Amino acid sequence: MTVVAANVAVGRGELDLLAVDGATRVAVEVRTTTGDGDPIDAVDPLKRRQVATLAARIGAGRVDFVGVGIGSDGAVVHWVPGCD
Repeated sequence: MTVVAANVAVGRGELDLLAVDGATRVAVEVRTTTGDGDPIDAVDPLKRRQVATLAARIGAGRVDFVGVGIGSDGAVVHWVPGCD
């Protein structure tokens, strides 16, 4: 996968990252949290729908979510491909 753009304006919304994975255009939502818990949990169903709508507008074939959790013992990255 290759990131081709960041902070992509789509109408009144914005996609965090636009990437390509082979021939597939991928919209990526990134969430960063501090403390305990999985940062992916910070992406509620409303946000998932919003990202999916924006992704469809730009012809993305997939929506991925990346969660970055920053805690006292370092950072953890959780990537969920193909989530909508």
